Amino acid sequence: MRFCTNCGKQLDDDAQFCTGCGAKTDVAEGNAPAPQTAAMPPVPMPGNSSAGAAPTPSPMTPDSAFTATSTSAGQTMPAAPDTVPLPSSATPAPNVTSEPNEQTASAAPTESAAALPDAGPETKAMPAFADQATPRTTHSSQTVHADQSPLPSTDSLPGAPAFIPGSANGAGSATGSATANPHGLAAAFAPRNRKILTIIVAAVVAVIVVVSAAAFGTYKAGVWGQKAVPDPSSLGIHKSKKTHAYSAKDVEKSLHSQGFKTTTKPTFSGQPKGTFVNYGSVRSGQRTSVRNDITIISSRGPGVPHGTCGQPVQNINENIESMNVAVHYYKVIVNDSSIKEGTVVATSPADGQPVTDSDKGIDVGVAEHAGDDAKGVGYDVIGTDKDKAQSQYQDAGFNVTMRARFSSKKMLGKIVDSNPKPGSEADGGDLTLYYGIDASGFNDAVSAKAVFGPNSDTSGTDGEVLGAAAPVEGEYCNNTGKCITLDDSIHATPAPPYDHGVFSSEHPEQQDNRYGDLRDQLLFCPAGQQAYCSANSKEEQIQNGLYGKNLGAFELTPFDTVFSYTCGDKDVPYTGSGPAICVNGNSDTDGVDLDNPPSMTGASYTMGLLYTYFPVGADVQKVVDSGYFDKGEVAKAAQQKAVDTSRPFFIRRDPSLYDKTKVDISDLSDPNPFSPFGLADGKSTMDPVKPAPSDDTAYYLVDQPQLDWSQLTEFTLSKDGKTSSTKPTKDASPDQITAAVGKGDFSTIAGKYCTNDGDCIQLDKKGSMTYSGKPAAGLDHSPSQLQLVDSEGWSDQAHNHNPNSPYINLMGPDSEYSCPGMTGKACEDYTPMSDIVWPNDLIYVFKNADTSCFSATDASAAACNPGFGDDEVYGPQPPAPTDRPYLYAMNWKHNDTPSVNGVFYLVK
Repeated sequence: MRFCTNCGKQLDDDAQFCTGCGAKTDVAEGNAPAPQTAAMPPVPMPGNSSAGAAPTPSPMTPDSAFTATSTSAGQTMPAAPDTVPLPSSATPAPNVTSEPNEQTASAAPTESAAALPDAGPETKAMPAFADQATPRTTHSSQTVHADQSPLPSTDSLPGAPAFIPGSANGAGSATGSATANPHGLAAAFAPRNRKILTIIVAAVVAVIVVVSAAAFGTYKAGVWGQKAVPDPSSLGIHKSKKTHAYSAKDVEKSLHSQGFKTTTKPTFSGQPKGTFVNYGSVRSGQRTSVRNDITIISSRGPGVPHGTCGQPVQNINENIESMNVAVHYYKVIVNDSSIKEGTVVATSPADGQPVTDSDKGIDVGVAEHAGDDAKGVGYDVIGTDKDKAQSQYQDAGFNVTMRARFSSKKMLGKIVDSNPKPGSEADGGDLTLYYGIDASGFNDAVSAKAVFGPNSDTSGTDGEVLGAAAPVEGEYCNNTGKCITLDDSIHATPAPPYDHGVFSSEHPEQQDNRYGDLRDQLLFCPAGQQAYCSANSKEEQIQNGLYGKNLGAFELTPFDTVFSYTCGDKDVPYTGSGPAICVNGNSDTDGVDLDNPPSMTGASYTMGLLYTYFPVGADVQKVVDSGYFDKGEVAKAAQQKAVDTSRPFFIRRDPSLYDKTKVDISDLSDPNPFSPFGLADGKSTMDPVKPAPSDDTAYYLVDQPQLDWSQLTEFTLSKDGKTSSTKPTKDASPDQITAAVGKGDFSTIAGKYCTNDGDCIQLDKKGSMTYSGKPAAGLDHSPSQLQLVDSEGWSDQAHNHNPNSPYINLMGPDSEYSCPGMTGKACEDYTPMSDIVWPNDLIYVFKNADTSCFSATDASAAACNPGFGDDEVYGPQPPAPTDRPYLYAMNWKHNDTPSVNGVFYLVK
């Protein structure tokens, strides 16, 4: 076992250098290092300015003593210590006293010592090791013999002073006296240096600890770097009492107050609109940089997520079902074998649109290949070239009619819709195919085959009038999810030439309709619904509004907006004859000289509905530059995303943006500032339209045709979402139908029912009924909400009371009762009864039901007769066949026996 002679560290036997202090060692075949000799360098003495260098010492032997001698100045060097402990032994060498000028030193370690600095006036003993006490021996003289080994050179100790103590057991001579320091200055000051170093290190460590703790604390607190995203429950906000959820806006504000940046992303969900759903980019508790945006998912309420169409139904059903509204799945016929069965091909609401009727919920159309048992108009006809589709269905036995409709740029010249609707079952018969057009095709669309039309011969009597705005049919939605439907079947339509007029779903049907349903139809020029917009003069072109400017754009506004005014608080429609009178807000003509009528008082024009329509290809910029839109709104729109001109859209005039929406008039010749067709001095009198076109203000056409869901077969997904089982619908038993309708589920009998004369009733799955056709007894209200009658009307004879009865009784709500001065159920007792308008009253006759009793004339056999007995039956008539179910409208008292030409058959 060996130790370093410099620092005392234990070493391996073959170590060349000390692993503790780096001192060089001398290894000789595993033995202890041999003693080394070195010449004693001259030792200058403190205060000796004239003596010069000390005498060169004689060589020393390892066992000789060290003797200090006086210098010429009479100063002495410190004496050698009495004992010097060896590294390998705790026993000091014996003290040795020598004669003057000669002394034998005590045994010294075999290690070269560091040089001693110049001595001062006082002398001090130098310790041997930092952890050992050093005995001290004082000598008067010291002699170094010539045969002793020299001390090691100062080159082995860099920076050492000139004086080098002797090596182990060695002695030397010098003038003056000295204290031996076998380990040099480093060993002498080691305790102090190590203490200072320890203090410095401790201080540095303390600073590091404090700084680290502060950094860690501020890091955890989120003062810098990353911080934890808080759970909404820890933000100090409260859930809404109404929705029992956190508001997305409250979460956003709280995060901002904590230094976070946020981005809000509205998403369809089963939670109420505006509520916080979750974080989109992180999760609660996750640490993130304060420089990163946190995505806040805000609920848009239930809806159909973007990208639903085109996916397998099993991939979307979980997400759709999470919307917390009713979801119905239907089979949709497809002819294209490349469309896989089970693929979602249509939805209602359309893909990417919100649910507007939570009771109706979401309808999902799923592809099923057409076969022998499922013939029909394939849904994949949508997008087919119009000529190819026409030829395909003519070859399949359909009587095909082609009509134009505005479409997106990608659908121009392709089929965009059909009647019967795409995906419906059908086996021949009439089929209308609608193909896409842009602005350039509008004039042809409204004038083709028309008796009335631009530059047409109005003297003819043959031909078909397509109707003014038929090409605009479809559903239009804005970016907030609000949708408006333009359709030709929303309200009742009169006989030709007005049978293709278009209505808006947001324009209520007028109660006092003296001029028929024309009051509700949308005009695109003063005579638009006659498809006759005269343009024989420049004034007529101006009077036609945008349509006359040939920019591809045009207005759509209800007839009564153009030709009606307000008298007091009552809307006065255009009657077609006689002067309009309003005196002091009263439109009665009693006591008024109609030949010389006074100026009107209490009369006004009121801002009505107006859509500014832009098909694909319309010059939007020229319309804006013409001053048609308000300048302030144009500037506002310029800061928003530009409108998408690859899709048809319209701008809805917003009355809330105007200071004045009503102006007083004294005569109907006064200009109407709200009508696009008003003129004064050859110029339009309409105020500039607000808002202006932008992506935020546009209502875009939804590029997906609406299916006739009532004519499709409904099915139920299995739990794994991969298989389905058909639910009983049209073939349900009378008991099943009665039970379902009694609960408000009309899906088993929903559909379109028409007479042989073309009058029709549309009945949806919730019992909502709309009627189109000539006036009919028992059908005084449209739309109407039907319900199964339990104890009124003809219900005592209906199937819900008599299992053998071939029908059930359906009626509108009590609110449909009206009589002079009253509405509702109170009118039942009003007399005379002829002044009562009753709720809609119908019977639904089951398919294949036995209706032989309908023709019975005696009271005993008339138990199922939908009348008051043989006294009320207008003679026996052949009953209508029941190979299909049908609806029959009942009068409050007198009814004919249902016959072939008097019932509404279910139409496929």
